[in-house]
Amino acid sequence: MEDSGGSLTTFSHKEVIVKRPTRRWRGLLILAAVLIVAAMLLAACGSDEPSDDASPAGEPKAGGQYNFAIGAEPVSIEPLNTQESEGAQVEHQVFQGLYILQLQPDGTTKAVPDLAESTEVNEDATVFTFKIRQGVMFQPPVNREVKAQDFVDAWSYNAQAENKSATTYIMAPIKGIDPESGFAEGPVLSGVKALDDYTLEVTLQYPFADFTATLVHPITQVFPVDYAKEIGRKAFFDKPVGTGPYMVEEWKHNQYITLTQWKDYWNKDGASENSAGPGYVETINFPIYTDDNTAWLAFQKGDVDYARVPTGNFKAAQNDPKTKDGTWTVEAYPSTSVYFISVAMNKPTLGGDENLPIRAALNMAADREAVSTIVNEGISIPSDSIVPVTIPGYKAGLNPYPYDPEQAQAKLDEFSGTLPKDIPYWFNSGAGHDKIAEAMVAGWQKAMPELTFKLNGIETNSYWTQASENKPPALLRMGWVADYPSIDNFIYLFTTDGGKYGSYSFYSNAEVDRLFEEARSTTDEAQRLALYNEAEKLILADAPCIPVYTYRDARATNNRIGGFTYNAFMLVDMWDVWVK
Repeated sequence: MEDSGGSLTTFSHKEVIVKRPTRRWRGLLILAAVLIVAAMLLAACGSDEPSDDASPAGEPKAGGQYNFAIGAEPVSIEPLNTQESEGAQVEHQVFQGLYILQLQPDGTTKAVPDLAESTEVNEDATVFTFKIRQGVMFQPPVNREVKAQDFVDAWSYNAQAENKSATTYIMAPIKGIDPESGFAEGPVLSGVKALDDYTLEVTLQYPFADFTATLVHPITQVFPVDYAKEIGRKAFFDKPVGTGPYMVEEWKHNQYITLTQWKDYWNKDGASENSAGPGYVETINFPIYTDDNTAWLAFQKGDVDYARVPTGNFKAAQNDPKTKDGTWTVEAYPSTSVYFISVAMNKPTLGGDENLPIRAALNMAADREAVSTIVNEGISIPSDSIVPVTIPGYKAGLNPYPYDPEQAQAKLDEFSGTLPKDIPYWFNSGAGHDKIAEAMVAGWQKAMPELTFKLNGIETNSYWTQASENKPPALLRMGWVADYPSIDNFIYLFTTDGGKYGSYSFYSNAEVDRLFEEARSTTDEAQRLALYNEAEKLILADAPCIPVYTYRDARATNNRIGGFTYNAFMLVDMWDVWVK
């Protein structure tokens, strides 16, 4: 999905494939984009006194309370409508699905089986058959085993228009989802069937070999629909029931959420290697902060053990005496998000084959290093790719117009027409996009003085509306956050559909579309990634965008907490965390 600000979060991507969505569906997606990027604080709390062992290593021990500050009141903490980082962080500890996100040694984050014991895929990647792990139990007060039918019920419930989920676009590939509305065509999704108690069959509307990667998203996680209906919508919203190691104790709205350890958790003996462990801490408390700077002050005082480092504070935090002596760890964690500048390919200023030399020259003179090191304090990773370095399938060196400001003028000289004046560069105001735009323009004009630009900062909501309505005349600031760990998320942006509803570049290349569709139907992973890479190479050669960087999340950790990990989707596996 497009990010609406400078900070990025976990879930929110517009997956619009095959058929064009209606205006109403697009509106839901833009609304989701605004909500998802509303706040970014992730934190954990405790004393600021260093322990004898100030490193994350050591022997885990049970007990204690982990206080993890979140930056806003969640939209939801249940599968139906979890859509931003705050809600996702809570939901991640309570609910489980067929697949789970797992941080890999190489820094990528992959989807690996969780409640799915095995997965079979047919030849053209349209039918997926899952064996459900036996012995998985719903939390109290439900206390019954999860069956395949529970997935049928949960997915069908979430897909109903009357339940108003903003994230059903994740389910778009499934047969029974109406491509026009984005919701279920009937009371039960026709493409989801329980063949027996432990076998779930899912039929898709089109080939999608990376479908399993989407199954890490909250909307696909299982919950007891019968119980939710019994106690009513509001009661389940406030205190939902899942299968994870932590249960919702209380949600005091706009103040805190408290989770307690489930002593009879189904995987307490660790029989399922990928599934969550039983947890060490007894209580997880999520106090709700609405201001990043307030939370950062709380971290500095020792009231929270993990915090987002506010903009402009990263270098100071790195040089703080407590970072130097090992009490804190201050780090920038790679994200599954990219920052790029789209080109309005159907507008005369820079679009069309005749303007390719200008677009190529803009790529070659894009001073990504200055943006990352000066504007972003060294936090972001300069990149000329449309795929983040954290996504499986990322491949460097595909851009045929690498940074070379001395050759940018020579490329521009290949242009045979009249150079445009005051090239419009639109961005959503706030969140530092103006400073990034100024740095980009400075790099371009240093290499090619005859080019001039006109910066136009627009209020965020209006900006995204105008972008979706094809109003920007030349350059427009974009960001994209992955919902699930697949390169498909990013190549989609520059397919014919994605050019309209993803990158807003209105770029279209029939060969890119063909490679994209072929990749989706290719079950061999190596071949599939090679096809996506080939598509990306063609996209970059046409230059419908200027990639700038992969995001990283600046975070500070108090090292009194052990077992801390942070994946590229901004989620912490709190069942691994322990208080030293």
